Amino acid sequence: MSEKRKDNRYHHGDLRAALLAAGDAVLAAEGFRGFTLRACARHAGVSHAAPKHHFEDATGFLTAIAAGGFDRLTARLQITIGQAADLPGEFEATSRAYLGFAEDYPEHFRIMFRSDLLNPDDESLRLAASRTFVVLTNVILRQRGEAEITELDNTLQFAGVIKDIGIGWCHIHGLAHLVLEQQLAMFSEEERDALIVSAAERLSGLLQARNDS
Repeated sequence: MSEKRKDNRYHHGDLRAALLAAGDAVLAAEGFRGFTLRACARHAGVSHAAPKHHFEDATGFLTAIAAGGFDRLTARLQITIGQAADLPGEFEATSRAYLGFAEDYPEHFRIMFRSDLLNPDDESLRLAASRTFVVLTNVILRQRGEAEITELDNTLQFAGVIKDIGIGWCHIHGLAHLVLEQQLAMFSEEERDALIVSAAERLSGLLQARNDS
């Protein structure tokens, strides 16, 4: 089959989706070091030039994949947090959703926060990451008894919770990285689970105590 006929198997707009699916598969199998446009084209069964029409280069392709990763993470966070019974439970749910995503999509997780591998000015990436951060921020705001936000802003009220957001995010992000790099191998599954629950309860209690003081 000719390269042109291979590409023509896709309707207009379907090729980009097919390439993204192929990119997901190549990233998961090879990691970002083995990620190439040719490998993605080969996996999608299209001409080696096809990815350049949609993503220009490997950085653009990885940026699009990272944006999709943030969307997956946001959806998982929303579902899991929505099932929590109380405020400490929301912190625990956040940790489990974040960690679960990192374990299910380890190579995606590794690139999503690497500005050297992505185009940080890409609008789709910026919006996708912002949606994730809004969900994480609202968990903190609810702990503090404050109104939720629908988008990131730079108001003084929002600036006042940056420290608490940092504490919460450092916990869950650091935990995910430790697990991915197998730095918690000394803990059994039960001990790791207890660590998640204990840390969530302590962080929630800390933020609620600040709100009450």
